[in-house]
Amino acid sequence: MRTTYAVTWQDSSEESSSGKLELSPEGMIFEGSDGNGPVTMVIGYDEISTIRVARASADRLAGRPTLVLERRGNAPIRIASVAQTGIISELAERLAKVLLEERSELSRLAVVLPLQDGMEDRARLLIAEGPPFDIERSGLESHHVFVTNSEAVFLFEGETAAAIRLLAGQAHLWTAASAWNELLAGPPRIAEDAYSWARHKTLDGASFASTPGAGDSEGGDLFEP
Repeated sequence: MRTTYAVTWQDSSEESSSGKLELSPEGMIFEGSDGNGPVTMVIGYDEISTIRVARASADRLAGRPTLVLERRGNAPIRIASVAQTGIISELAERLAKVLLEERSELSRLAVVLPLQDGMEDRARLLIAEGPPFDIERSGLESHHVFVTNSEAVFLFEGETAAAIRLLAGQAHLWTAASAWNELLAGPPRIAEDAYSWARHKTLDGASFASTPGAGDSEGGDLFEP
């Protein structure tokens, strides 16, 4: 289903454009005009590394609530609503869900929730209630939540991508996540998996060393002629 918003946006140029933003299965489609004429721009969801709500006045467009899209290898894009103030929050939530679903091919996923000042204790209370899904039947190998005074980080790890994909597609998780709305300083972000390391496990009693030959001083397999 395609969703359209009336917005103003600005990318690397100083000139802002006004028109509509459409969220399509192919990506984000901007159509409108600037001071020089018609403008059309398409951005794939895989190009977006981070989404955040601008908190500094310098980041805002004309002082209005603004959503900032950080892009890989390109300048960020700032988006502000033309009329309705609640559009930015709705757009941020929709994009966060889309990005989560886009990255659900990964078997490991980290979601970062930025917290408002003084909300750490309330976040810990919500976390203590446990996840809003049956974790034993989720297909996850592990699930961790880390908390600082400014962020809550949710780490999901599955043996395959199927478990992550299943979680991303469950609508009730997003309903449950609404309990966090009063605590958040911005939309959820998907953390980039920049480096990982894991120790290879060796099964007890298993050895990949060569077997000594028959007659070797250390012994070996003996075969009847």
